[in-house]
Amino acid sequence: MNKVVAVPLASAHRKVSRRRSSSISRLKLHASFLIGAFLFTLLVSPTFGQTEVQDLAVVINALTHPDLEITASLSLIDLMEPNERRAVDNEILHFSRDPLSRRRAVGLSIRGHLAYIPTFNLPITGAASSGDSIFIVNLEDREIVGEIPIQEGSMPQQVALINAQKLYVTCAAAHEVHVVDIPNRNTTKILTGAFNKPTGITLLNGKAYVSNPAWEWDPEARMTTYYESRVTVIDTATDIVLKSIPVPTNAGEIFSDGESTIIVKTVGNYNDVLGHLVLIDANTDEIVETVKLKLTPGSSALNAEKQLFIQGSWQKPGLLIYDVAAKDWIRDEDDTITNFSNDADVSISGGLTFAPDGNLYITQPDWGGGGQDYVRVMDVTDASLLQTYHVGPGASILAFAQIISRNEDVNNDGIVNISDLVIAARFLGDQGPGIIADVNGDEVVNILDLVLIGQGL
Repeated sequence: MNKVVAVPLASAHRKVSRRRSSSISRLKLHASFLIGAFLFTLLVSPTFGQTEVQDLAVVINALTHPDLEITASLSLIDLMEPNERRAVDNEILHFSRDPLSRRRAVGLSIRGHLAYIPTFNLPITGAASSGDSIFIVNLEDREIVGEIPIQEGSMPQQVALINAQKLYVTCAAAHEVHVVDIPNRNTTKILTGAFNKPTGITLLNGKAYVSNPAWEWDPEARMTTYYESRVTVIDTATDIVLKSIPVPTNAGEIFSDGESTIIVKTVGNYNDVLGHLVLIDANTDEIVETVKLKLTPGSSALNAEKQLFIQGSWQKPGLLIYDVAAKDWIRDEDDTITNFSNDADVSISGGLTFAPDGNLYITQPDWGGGGQDYVRVMDVTDASLLQTYHVGPGASILAFAQIISRNEDVNNDGIVNISDLVIAARFLGDQGPGIIADVNGDEVVNILDLVLIGQGL
């Protein structure tokens, strides 16, 4: 009897075990769904983990004037402050306190809350520059937090941030592009042999495009000689020069449309050779269009609609607009925007930079040191003047930054990304004050801290 009953009992035990196992699996699954739903709710909640966001315009005041004791400085404009006077935090820092050093700040690139600014001491005519470096400015704390030394006499011009570890800087006097290790703040490689006064630089599809104006000043003859201008193409993964593309005289500003086209503006020789626009197909690195201009162009800027706005010359002032996608003019030399539609007495001349919201920011420096330095904001849909900000001496370089709370930026590299999440995960379960991964400040690293970082991705 026992033998007969044994098999059904074993079978019943297995069924009960399966039911228990199935129930446990369902419980785990339900728990996973609940946890997932909880985390998703936290992520999409408009109140959980809110951080303060600042939208800033960063202005380089580039004037150096020993007689007036003016040195190059940096100003910030709070774009969320409606009052134009209160919005400006003027000259929050200087790149030198010694006016006699004539230290110049000539470029501006921003990643997260860190600004990278190439600088050097302006030499007496014919002498080499000194103190060449890239300043790193923490825009949230409003202080210089580092300096990357660049070879003396190289005259660094523009920075291109390749990734969190690497940047390129064009060095005009040395005819080189330097490859810089950002975390270690040193030059790891020098690219040479393919450059002549390299200045502008832009990135697209894993490549860097460098403009080479190729001019040389003769101090004795007091004249400039212009050689063949080129655009040099570099593979940013290998740092190998891929190609050198001949372009018209004196290539200057260079832009990427973010998809497939590089736009180069050439200036000419300021005499009988006028400017051009050159469009390069970034897939083939071949020139697909060359547009002759009837003037010597000034500053230019490209907006999200691939419209290139160009300042005209002193002889033909006003804004021209070229449609890069259509390869045609929207407003040419004979149909420029000559003034603000709502204030004809205010000049529209100056440097051009587009904001993320599509408005055009115009820098108007007073190079005489008279204090009449402004940033004016144009709504390009109707050419109206929106705001006027009074900034520092020689305000001529401008870029935009969005500053968020640095708690989520665990490695403090100026941007919240997957690296911060990976670092924070290593501290899960740790308790105590001052842990870098304790984003919400409750002295314990848990899933809530990871959620906060996830919100910032």
